[in-house]
Amino acid sequence: MRSTIVEIDLDAIAANVAALHAAADAEVIAVVKADAYGHGALPVSRTALESGAAMLAVATIDEGVVLRQGGISAPVLVLLGPNDLDDARTAAMLGLACAVWDIDRARLLSLAATPQRPAIVHFKVDTGLTRLGAPLGDATERLAEIRALPHVRVEGLFTHYATADSPDDSFAREQLARFGSFVRAAGERPRWIHAAASAGTAALGVQEICNAIRPGLAVYGLAPAPHLADRVPLRPALSWRSAVHRVIDVPAGTGVSYGHEFRLPRPGRIATVPVGYGDGLARTARGAVLLVGGQPLPIVGRVCMDLVMLDATDHEVKAGDEVVIIGEQDGARRTADDLARDCGTISYEVVTNIRDRVPKRYLRDGCVVAWKTLAGGYSPS
Repeated sequence: MRSTIVEIDLDAIAANVAALHAAADAEVIAVVKADAYGHGALPVSRTALESGAAMLAVATIDEGVVLRQGGISAPVLVLLGPNDLDDARTAAMLGLACAVWDIDRARLLSLAATPQRPAIVHFKVDTGLTRLGAPLGDATERLAEIRALPHVRVEGLFTHYATADSPDDSFAREQLARFGSFVRAAGERPRWIHAAASAGTAALGVQEICNAIRPGLAVYGLAPAPHLADRVPLRPALSWRSAVHRVIDVPAGTGVSYGHEFRLPRPGRIATVPVGYGDGLARTARGAVLLVGGQPLPIVGRVCMDLVMLDATDHEVKAGDEVVIIGEQDGARRTADDLARDCGTISYEVVTNIRDRVPKRYLRDGCVVAWKTLAGGYSPS
């Protein structure tokens, strides 16, 4: 097993699902798209469902197929819906609910469905994100057309907030009011009414028109914005570690990494760590700090595909020493948000960018319960 490894605390996933359910007083649709934000879709899905989540959500039909092939029988919502008739047939065969917002996409699902196996849809309305969903002015009419299609069962109505992660939540509240007006005009209410993702749950709390929330990032213990960090008690689930591969003492002026864009200003020590952009550590991480012995050591020179170099001058560092990319060490801590700031991005991208070649180790009660590796896939212990 390589020294660069990710650990996922499934107890944290469970605690976060419970905390989100309590904060919103609503059922949880746990978003596990993009391989559960880089955490591993199957183990996270199982844990979320065991912890009270009522449904899962993914982006694509293929992601839904992965869950079904992994033995997940719970309701699954495909947020991008079907692209063509083959997609629609797969969704119908596997009982995947699909987002729809226009009659053409809904007709695909109707064609693929049968009386014994109806198409399950969640109708999406655009209340202000201007991304996907029926325009608000057309939404009631479109919903009526879709309800009239044969073998189509509308089980959900939903929208998505545009600015819920902003300190000024006034537009999110306006979107909620628009969505509420639509729901009241839509006639018979279906099983699922949902609007809030992680930011909306933290910012707006209980939303009486809705009976469900759709958190993604918060399931993994990451706050959608700094000012929302204390609204819901969350525990980060992911830590990312490696180990020093080589240490070398070099004279002043020595160039480090490709292009020699960094040169040591004085005699110093360079520690090489086997993690790079091929593992998901962005090339923009140059200058970011990693922890060795509880001390923050900066990445110097260009980030390579498989390696980075740290300036370990004036530090006692040796080959084999643990390196923390995300996590805690000797009382010091580096979060996904810290790394995101160093890279000029957001925590969502940091965790979803971690590649499959980085082994993942899953823990419950401090014990390893599963592995996920490039060669072996997901393997419960």
